[in-house]
Amino acid sequence: MAIHETEERNGKLRTVMKLAPGERVALCRCMRSAEFPFCDGTHKSIEGSAGPAIVEALETTPDEGATDE
Repeated sequence: MAIHETEERNGKLRTVMKLAPGERVALCRCMRSAEFPFCDGTHKSIEGSAGPAIVEALETTPDEGATDE
């Protein structure tokens, strides 16, 4: 699963995630997940239209992103 770390910066919580290539996670947007910052489906039982944000780390090859100088 994604490695994540939450820290306080300027009085606000900030979460940084690291995903392995090809890894996919669902992030909570309703702010009520017991597994926050990950979605646990709580949004299905509350009023509103917020669902999860799906984030996927793309798989890359060694030469992708390389620059020719």
